[in-house]
Amino acid sequence: MTVVYMMYTIVNMDRKFYADKLPRKLLDVINRFNETDKKARNFGTDTVLHLSEIHLVEFIGDNEKLSVSEIARRNNITKGAVSQTLIRLEGKKLIVKALNPENKSQAVVLLTKKGWTAYCEHKKYHENINRVILSCVQDKSGKDMEAIYSFLEQLEKLL
Repeated sequence: MTVVYMMYTIVNMDRKFYADKLPRKLLDVINRFNETDKKARNFGTDTVLHLSEIHLVEFIGDNEKLSVSEIARRNNITKGAVSQTLIRLEGKKLIVKALNPENKSQAVVLLTKKGWTAYCEHKKYHENINRVILSCVQDKSGKDMEAIYSFLEQLEKLL
């Protein structure tokens, strides 16, 4: 057996190994992340917040003084879905509705102090996730990072 043939065989064995293992490992990681991310949390408040609620809090914090219609339009969801979530957030004292100073016939949505606490803690939560991800790739070369990023972009387009 020649050295070239041995190397060819080893490379093909490695490819087969990764072809079998890589998709399964990726799905395991995605499932584990989803399980963790979907857990209801309080984000520094005395109130449990579900994923849809904290993401609406985040959107309101990033885009203050919008109407229900504008929130729905920008998120590409129905006004009914936004209204239902806002009712829950209002009940949890995370948001208030106020008259738009520029258009008195229109209500806008604002975060309360408690809402801002949840918003800030949610940002910290994402910063922590970023730190964990970056710690996994900190020793990778620029070329490796490009390959990882390219792979993720391609996968995202296919899903």
